[in-house]
Amino acid sequence: MNLNEYLSQPVNEKFEYFMGSRFPTNRTPQYYVNWDKVVKNTRETEVSLNTLNYLVGKENIEEEAFVLFKEQPQLLRTIPCLLASRDSNLEILTFNEKLEHYKIDFNNIDTNNISKYIKFISETGLFSFLQNDLKSNLVDFVYGVETGLDSNARKNRGGTQNETILEFNLKKATKGTKLEYLIQATAANIKKKWGVTVPEPLDKKLKGGRRYDGAVYNPQTDKVFVIETNYYGGGGSKLKAVCGEFSDMYITSLKDAQKVDFIWISDGKGWDTAKNPLREAFGVIPNIFNLSMVNKGFLREMVITG
Repeated sequence: MNLNEYLSQPVNEKFEYFMGSRFPTNRTPQYYVNWDKVVKNTRETEVSLNTLNYLVGKENIEEEAFVLFKEQPQLLRTIPCLLASRDSNLEILTFNEKLEHYKIDFNNIDTNNISKYIKFISETGLFSFLQNDLKSNLVDFVYGVETGLDSNARKNRGGTQNETILEFNLKKATKGTKLEYLIQATAANIKKKWGVTVPEPLDKKLKGGRRYDGAVYNPQTDKVFVIETNYYGGGGSKLKAVCGEFSDMYITSLKDAQKVDFIWISDGKGWDTAKNPLREAFGVIPNIFNLSMVNKGFLREMVITG
């Protein structure tokens, strides 16, 4: 199927074709671990960690730690990382005769109360681990911790992955042509670069105007295509919300705009959980593609001929 055949189909058939041709993933190898970040974060504490290696395997570890932290309190700043925490100012709940809580700050060390830190570290089980179970050194251990913590950033990398995929596809779509493209395009920079006015969506929450994921300009037709892209590997309320958002934006701002068209590139198994909202969006927005369609040249054909 080519672009014209797809666009000429009834809405239900377009929707079914979209659902039946989705990509199973948007995860490139770089999605899994940001090794540059892991190495950078570990090296920033490497000297302190090597000093703390003194405590590994010590029988009287709490006494040794008290003396060490009293002499070098800045070493305590490594403790949150050893506990796999990005937070350094911690709120702690305790069970005594009743529920109580306290704060412990590893950024601004209270040098007059080192015992408080020693008690907390002991209660976390870290001293016991260093004394009895650690089989390597603390630098190697923190490399592992940082790798694990970095997995929490994968959700954010998913958005970055979409931007990377979009830029790859825009380069491919405009290669060998006079077409130009922008990533993270606003109405203001589109107007400045190409002289085409993109109406702003009627949304007061969008301070400074909407930022589209991308835009392509065809100098032969003096037309701009604004592009949004997303990928949903799982379900959730956001899928229904984005359908409503993009449909409203198209109807109120882009449908009747001169020299402007809208393309929505989406994909993912998550749409299995939001078929009805997406089907409704298909009834409003003409140009909804998935990654397979882009791969077949739908995007390139549209920006060249549209």
